[in-house]
Amino acid sequence: MKTHSTTLTTADGPMAVHWAEPDAEEFRPPYPAVIVYQEAFGVNRHIRSVCARLAGAGYVAAAPELFHRHSAGLEIDYADFAKALPVLQELTTDRLLMDATAVRAFLAEHPQVDARRLAALGFCLGGFTSVLTACHLPLAAAVSFYGGGLVRRREGFGFGNLLDELARAGCPLLLIYGSKDSSIPPADIEAVRDRLNAARKPHEIEIYREAPHGFFCEDRSAYQPGAAQTAWYRTLHWLEEQLDQTLR
Repeated sequence: MKTHSTTLTTADGPMAVHWAEPDAEEFRPPYPAVIVYQEAFGVNRHIRSVCARLAGAGYVAAAPELFHRHSAGLEIDYADFAKALPVLQELTTDRLLMDATAVRAFLAEHPQVDARRLAALGFCLGGFTSVLTACHLPLAAAVSFYGGGLVRRREGFGFGNLLDELARAGCPLLLIYGSKDSSIPPADIEAVRDRLNAARKPHEIEIYREAPHGFFCEDRSAYQPGAAQTAWYRTLHWLEEQLDQTLR
């Protein structure tokens, strides 16, 4: 596995992307690829570790710095959400789509990537962005871990509420939640389920018992090893199943 840093051009300036590629001795290109979207705390050790784990499973994984308009390389401590809040409030749906378009094009044009097998995976802010990407850009699959704001726009934020856009999803969706996530009430999860069912969009929703928001991240106090491990295995199985289907 090798890791790299690339800078992409956007209309709002340069955007750094951390990315990892599989070991060529273990996996043969062209590879499937996954966009990895950050939490509200930047492309930090945890997000880089997710890229490394995906590369170890045979994927090119690329994590764009969604905070690039504020400052390059910004990482915020998990205990300091107050510092993250104003940076989050600088984001808009259009800005997130701009960044998604740039990183998707980077992967689709990469000579070692199979452009037919592109997916998105995100956490919290990134979970929202993963679904947003699936609704607007060509993907073969998308995974959202506790993506907030899918049902309603939160006060002070320039992004949120994708209910009316879910019918546009162009790929299967895997939506993962924790039953103890106080920021995403059960009614919101059911609203998403109902809208996807009504639109007949292929999807699965998994709710992990007793798991709080952020349960997948080993660097957060909310980390739950059992739920995290199960959710990771489920994610890998989902990606393998959906990305392989595009070749049939």
